[in-house]
Amino acid sequence: MTRPQVYAHRGASRQQRENSIEAFLLAARLGADGIELDVRRTLNGQLVVHHDSHTEGVLIARADRRDLPSYIPDLGAALDACTGLRVNIEIKTDGPHGSEFSDMAKEVARHLRSRAEPTSRWIVSSFDHEIVNQIRELFPELPTALLFWQGPWLDVMRQVVSNGHSAIHPHESVVDDRLVRTAHAAGVEVNAWTVNDLERAAELAGLGIDGLITDVPDEVLGVLGDFQ
Repeated sequence: MTRPQVYAHRGASRQQRENSIEAFLLAARLGADGIELDVRRTLNGQLVVHHDSHTEGVLIARADRRDLPSYIPDLGAALDACTGLRVNIEIKTDGPHGSEFSDMAKEVARHLRSRAEPTSRWIVSSFDHEIVNQIRELFPELPTALLFWQGPWLDVMRQVVSNGHSAIHPHESVVDDRLVRTAHAAGVEVNAWTVNDLERAAELAGLGIDGLITDVPDEVLGVLGDFQ
């Protein structure tokens, strides 16, 4: 059975500051196949990599790039640090869907189009399924995925298939054999998050899952050593 791809969640986030250049570089040295990172839009339209909506009391969506700490990388610098790895770019959105929401979809698509790497290197995801649908319309060749936490996974699977997305990204607690088989029968990848329990990682690998998103990529790779 093929070993699932191991994605370092926000980089090697147990050993370095999450979503930092250092975390991405360390994840590569630890042998991760890919990186999961979070992207947000600043007030002046720049794409930066950070999980929370605020940083040091500053709301990123209402801040100029110059007002943010230097340890928060721009998306371009983050992707440069992930060279050679597949990157799951999770789009973070806050508040109602206005013009900034639409602008962010356009800016993410524009940025990825401008890079020399093949589109197969990226997979863009979000809990906000509407923005993933927009990305899909703007950049049909780009792999896309719908994130979800709980609830009827068949509903999400139908959305994935009907909108032509590449993958479903469920919380690991909802993944079972039926979900994996249903997805694969439809030609859809399954990448689960956040898988830090090593027994669960091995169990999911045994189900034939495609990707494991984890804070401890080196430890997960260690328990998956028997998979080819």
